Amino acid sequence: MATPTARTAESTSAAKAALEDILAEIAVPQAVLDEAKVRRNLVLEIAMEHDATRARYVSGSVAHGTHNRPLEDTDCGIKVNRRFEAFRVYGPDGDGRGPEEFIQLFAGFVLLRLRQRGYPNAEVNLDGNRAIKLEFNERVEIDDWGPVDPYVDLIVGLARRAGGLWIPNRRRQGWDPADPQHDTWLMTERDPKRLRVHRAHLLRLAKRAVKRDDVAPGRTKVMHSWNLSALDVVERTESLGTDLAGFFADASTAIAAGLTDDPSPVVEDPIKLPEGVTRDAAATRLNEMAAVVAEALEARSKPGARRVLDALYGPELDAIRERERAGMNRYLKTRGSTPAAALPFTAPTKRTNSDGA
Repeated sequence: MATPTARTAESTSAAKAALEDILAEIAVPQAVLDEAKVRRNLVLEIAMEHDATRARYVSGSVAHGTHNRPLEDTDCGIKVNRRFEAFRVYGPDGDGRGPEEFIQLFAGFVLLRLRQRGYPNAEVNLDGNRAIKLEFNERVEIDDWGPVDPYVDLIVGLARRAGGLWIPNRRRQGWDPADPQHDTWLMTERDPKRLRVHRAHLLRLAKRAVKRDDVAPGRTKVMHSWNLSALDVVERTESLGTDLAGFFADASTAIAAGLTDDPSPVVEDPIKLPEGVTRDAAATRLNEMAAVVAEALEARSKPGARRVLDALYGPELDAIRERERAGMNRYLKTRGSTPAAALPFTAPTKRTNSDGA
């Protein structure tokens, strides 16, 4: 882990302010989040009407409070009761039948009722490996955000005798152990609220930096989003900048030592890195990210911190600067020429608490 140097309060607050602006820039408007949750809850309500459904759960970034813009989907799932004879044939601890027929059955059940509940153009997309993707094809206009049409990823799992679920793996026509309810508990209930919220902010920033590499020339995403969450290295709530640098450094150290264990006690296999990514490559890139944030902590002004953080959050910071320039130009046009020192300060959009839900 990188050793932090002594920093003035001035420099630390500059980096903190820059990172808070980025958090506001990647935040999902509450109205968009509400629409996504309404759709998710409707899908779960319908799925629970199946006689074999035993329980429901929410999962993924929206449930964990680690979602960023653009928000395209929400995740959820149901657990099927194995006491029903028709479902005893599925799964490794059943008669070993694969998941395809199982998925098709529930996809048809949910889709029919979804169309009857106000979404006549809804469709099922089964191109993915695990989830039933329910596309609503019903755009909703939300303020300045524009049209949104979030879809829902529904995973139908079988209750495991050892705990957790067997979830479909269509690529290999088999089943994988998972424990999404434990994962959501870990992110939203285990720790005090202050730590949960702070961790969600760090994870949102870390996820965005890692995801940026997926589209940057010559770069590749070195870690899946859930892997970042499962590292479970956030133990303090000191400063956004200091703790983000520490998060990246701790993540680098952890992945260099070995793959991340799944946080659930019922899942034995560790979490895999993206295809083609080695632990050394992931550790190196995460350490580079830690160094960028550490350098930003030395900046004496917010513009200076932003210039350093461009290496990780360039598109977000460009959008922030452009909006600030546009705001200043509008102000000058309405008030005439005004000294820069007299210009009003515009605070970034208020962030919502990321507690999950």
